[in-house]
Amino acid sequence: MRRAEGRGWLLHTGEDAPYAGWGGVRALDQAWNLATAPWEGLGALARLAGLLPGGFALLWDAPVAWLDDLAPEVRAGYWKLLTQTPGLALHVRDAAFAPHLREPGRVRLQARTAPTGDLGQAWRRGWIGWVPETRAGHWELPGLGTAADAEPPAWLWGELILPLGALEHLDPVDLARTLEEAQARSEKAISLRMEAGAWPGGLPFQRRRTGWRVSFLGGREWQLAGAGWDRAGEAVRALVEALEHALRCPIHPGVSTDPLAAEALGRQAMNEGLPWRSALPLPPAPPSFTPGLGLDPRDPSPLESRCAFPRPLSQLLGPPEAALRVPAVPMEGPVGAFVAGLQTPPALRWLPPEAALPGPFMPDHPWAEAAAFPPPPDTTQVLQPALFEDL
Repeated sequence: MRRAEGRGWLLHTGEDAPYAGWGGVRALDQAWNLATAPWEGLGALARLAGLLPGGFALLWDAPVAWLDDLAPEVRAGYWKLLTQTPGLALHVRDAAFAPHLREPGRVRLQARTAPTGDLGQAWRRGWIGWVPETRAGHWELPGLGTAADAEPPAWLWGELILPLGALEHLDPVDLARTLEEAQARSEKAISLRMEAGAWPGGLPFQRRRTGWRVSFLGGREWQLAGAGWDRAGEAVRALVEALEHALRCPIHPGVSTDPLAAEALGRQAMNEGLPWRSALPLPPAPPSFTPGLGLDPRDPSPLESRCAFPRPLSQLLGPPEAALRVPAVPMEGPVGAFVAGLQTPPALRWLPPEAALPGPFMPDHPWAEAAAFPPPPDTTQVLQPALFEDL
């Protein structure tokens, strides 16, 4: 991955391939029939995911029963590799996927409501994530963008990451020029890869289907500086519209939960005395922005604070994925009540003690112990005072 840094921003792009991408399984099946050659398609996906620093999202836009004709051991092995391949994330909608989920995997369920039953149990155990489906016929892809049903594969040139506090101090024209230069270099490198025959087959790269990811972080610092979410929404909308006009390509705005980017941007702001440093922690604490829009998921705090997704920004940004560490596997009732109380829920992944924690692991800011985090309140067990208990 290529990494560039400027005043108030970080830029991540691929070396000689797109930064990230997504596509449906129906498009993959057109190149390799999954019923007769499942391993060829899976091998191409693995090679593709290895090229993309930001990974590849496979949208299972077909019935799970597509694989029913495979032998049971072949089908089980296929699902296992599909959900365990590094860099590859599987997005599903069909509840019939539940019997094929036998261990934690890189799986996200797209559904209008939080999962229940077998998928709900897997979700609460941290085996899968849940992405709220806010628009019919669309896939919300945390960390990537938004895809419509039956669309061809799409790609990202790279990801631009900025703290919210810097938006009103940066010139969109300068940012657009930076992205144009990075895109020109990526286009040349990708064309060289294509000419060399080193692009995995099956999912073709198309320039007109390629855009930029623009991600924001530092929501906590934005609030500490006394700014409101409506003001943040206006600044985000203005930047996205300016970049779309200048670059003439899709812009996918979202939220960055990358702690390394948050640390780098915070250190830059403090070392260079930039105007948006005012709400950063003072020494000896590391001068780091907070990943995402809420409180840091590595520190104990109320669940609502760790999955903040303010309404003015939820109308502009794709949902972030909130990783919620809890002291034990939460029960279905309290989880349902908690989710129902969120005005605009983000994508959610529970992290009970037995679930693997997401990296990177930073010595200056490790994850707190699971026992220190609060569970979802069990409102079903609240005791009502007896009618005559005071007599």
